[in-house]
Amino acid sequence: MAYVDFAALKQRVPIADAVDRLGLGLRRRHDQLRGRCPACKSGGDRTLVVTPAKQAFYCFGGRTGGDVIAFVAHIRGTDMKEAADYLQSQFGPLEGHGGSNGSPEERVKGTNRDARVLKPLTYLEPDHERIRALGLDAETCVEFGAGYAPKGIMRGRLAIPIHDWRWGALVAYCGRAVGGEEPKLIFPKDFDPREHLFGSMAGEGETILMHDPLEVMLAHQNGIAGGVAFLTDDIAPAQLKLLLAMMEEKGIEAIEIA
Repeated sequence: MAYVDFAALKQRVPIADAVDRLGLGLRRRHDQLRGRCPACKSGGDRTLVVTPAKQAFYCFGGRTGGDVIAFVAHIRGTDMKEAADYLQSQFGPLEGHGGSNGSPEERVKGTNRDARVLKPLTYLEPDHERIRALGLDAETCVEFGAGYAPKGIMRGRLAIPIHDWRWGALVAYCGRAVGGEEPKLIFPKDFDPREHLFGSMAGEGETILMHDPLEVMLAHQNGIAGGVAFLTDDIAPAQLKLLLAMMEEKGIEAIEIA
């Protein structure tokens, strides 16, 4: 299967166009599209909410949300890679990404597209008082797929999904402290935070290296896109190489440090 640039695909395909292509027949209400969810088959005619301006959706029946790729995955009942393949088949491949030669998977040593791929946690609460206290609104959490974790290993923290930037798969969640807990970020035992970055470079405009994932989310909420953050307090050489590989792939010449 040809390489799909998840970040570029999400920027290129309006979620409203995906709604039309899927034939959902949602009705516009103010700045949102609403209707029944064909995947969950539960709830009323306002269960599925799509916000085109945010490029995001939320399903109250499935208690899940996210970007246009996550939207297609939810509606079609597939994983993220299959959803991205579907979007690319419907809206055409990006120029320069029609084949596998020279793809990031082949250029970045150690990349394994067969590594574990997780399904989004459905029990996260995007609208929770402890999350609101951090300055995050529910729409931003839905857009990132984040939320307050009432159970699990991230219990009592803001659970933030981490995607492999090279092909977009969900590989882990990190738990961000919401009340001064230490450490600030926690991860599953088998996840190495030095092998990943949070956020994505837009490829155009300003890219800013920030202190942690929460700062990236808050910046995005306030209209500042292109934020990225390391997942550790100290920075190892391998992490710098990863950042440079990401810059090369996205054509970024310089990064501002917040």
